[in-house]
Amino acid sequence: MIHFPKPIQNLIEQFCKLPGIGPKTAERLVFAFLKWPQKNKQEFADAFSEINGSIIHCEHCFNISEKNPCSICADKARDRAKICVVAEPHDLAAIENTDEFKGLYHVLGGVLEPLYGVTPDKLRINELLAKVQKNNISEIILAFNPDMEGEATMIYLKNILQPFKKIQITRLARGMPVGSDLEYTDEITLTNALKNRREI
Repeated sequence: MIHFPKPIQNLIEQFCKLPGIGPKTAERLVFAFLKWPQKNKQEFADAFSEINGSIIHCEHCFNISEKNPCSICADKARDRAKICVVAEPHDLAAIENTDEFKGLYHVLGGVLEPLYGVTPDKLRINELLAKVQKNNISEIILAFNPDMEGEATMIYLKNILQPFKKIQITRLARGMPVGSDLEYTDEITLTNALKNRREI
């Protein structure tokens, strides 16, 4: 077995921590990186350093941002009576890119996955309830991937939001195929899913 120098081995191990990256792919990435000019390597390293110091979570919607509140929450033109609940920031970005939804967001921080220890107390459900109690909300859109975990999370949220009788609870229309991810869904499909959302 070949033993790479420690800095290379360390970098391979770091790449392996990324989703979908196995040891062979990590090795190829590292050796491609080594072929780059020094200037490109430095820019790559600087980009990582910049993320570490400047990215925060908005205190209102929990989206990633460089400022608090984020630009969406700070926009007074947004419809504050509507909240779109998503699992992760990249799901928010996918919906925002459709330019169809003009309300606010709530990033839950994941979906229910009890087998992996992701229970309701690990998600920002209490923060969502607090938001509903303090504000005059007319609609909550549950925008999750149409898979088992996403469906389970929607059912759970629908049940705990049921006491708020004046709030309409909707989900994205089934224009999205089962098993697909929000971040990889094209804008036309997402736009149609938003337009044809229905009450659950």
